[in-house]
Amino acid sequence: MSFFKGKFSCHAPLADASCRAKKVALVGNPNVGKSVLFNALTGAYVTVSNYPGTSVEVARGTAVIKRESFEIIDTPGMYSLLPITEEERVARRILLNDSPDVVIHVVDARNLERMLTMTIQLIEAGLPVFLVVNIMDEAERLGINIEIPLLEKRLGIPVVGAAVARKRGLSEILENIACFTQANHTVPDYSRWLESDIAEITELLRSRFSLSPKAIALLLLQRDQEITDLVRTAEGESFAAVEAKLREKTYARRGSFHLDLSLERRRIAEKLLEGVFRAPDKRKVTLSDKLSRWAVQPLTGALLLSIVLYYGLYQFVGVFGAGTMVKFLEGTVFEGHFNPWITGVVRDVI
Repeated sequence: MSFFKGKFSCHAPLADASCRAKKVALVGNPNVGKSVLFNALTGAYVTVSNYPGTSVEVARGTAVIKRESFEIIDTPGMYSLLPITEEERVARRILLNDSPDVVIHVVDARNLERMLTMTIQLIEAGLPVFLVVNIMDEAERLGINIEIPLLEKRLGIPVVGAAVARKRGLSEILENIACFTQANHTVPDYSRWLESDIAEITELLRSRFSLSPKAIALLLLQRDQEITDLVRTAEGESFAAVEAKLREKTYARRGSFHLDLSLERRRIAEKLLEGVFRAPDKRKVTLSDKLSRWAVQPLTGALLLSIVLYYGLYQFVGVFGAGTMVKFLEGTVFEGHFNPWITGVVRDVI
């Protein structure tokens, strides 16, 4: 469904080639369709290389949308702005260091509530984000209904429902990239005690960062070493006051801060999805679900394996491939048609 009607009118003429192409970063959990979207935007001509100082591969390509050039970056999978794996660290460094003009958060429509917590983090970080709710076709097949316009209104950012593998929603994604303008969206509020802790940290920060002061404060409270080193370098001598306040707050919330923050974000996501995400009381079981369940059971799994081996290997490869097809090619095609023809051609030439 389309929420951006009419012709493009948000562009100036094609910029001079010397101007920097705008950067578009694709972020999200693994297996949500980021790479499919990346390929749809860039085509075949891409560059894949290790991110400097790591063995993590990052793909970059170029898309020309309405005569304007964009650099598309397919970041490694990440679950949060607080990295755990090397892939997540690289993805966040791209957000911090590459300063993308547009950040496309790709999520799986079937697991929207779980993935929306990262959307909340991207919004509160002040990044130029819009949301692509992908794999809508699979969600609809399971009886899930998502009110995209209502979700867009509540988040205050563009939201596109898509099934990129089927090209559904792709034109709307292109429109959002081409016409994206970062708005002053509403940042979700946490509980009073958490907002108070964040405010006390942000008041001590004097430097400007790629992420918002609120996001920086939360990462500091979560003891993110990379962000701590970044802030220490930027703040210089004044970091001592920040460090003292952090010690005070982390001691007061010791053992429960990460859990409390996770529950807060989940509460916000649940509230945002009220009336937006509707799933049937009884989940629709598809044939693929049944096959997956049968495959992991000892009895039915062995039966399925036997069927695959018999019909897939013995009958198809052995009987049909090595028997029927070989007999047809040797007897009918070569002996009956090709050999007499090529023999006649050679005889005429000689």
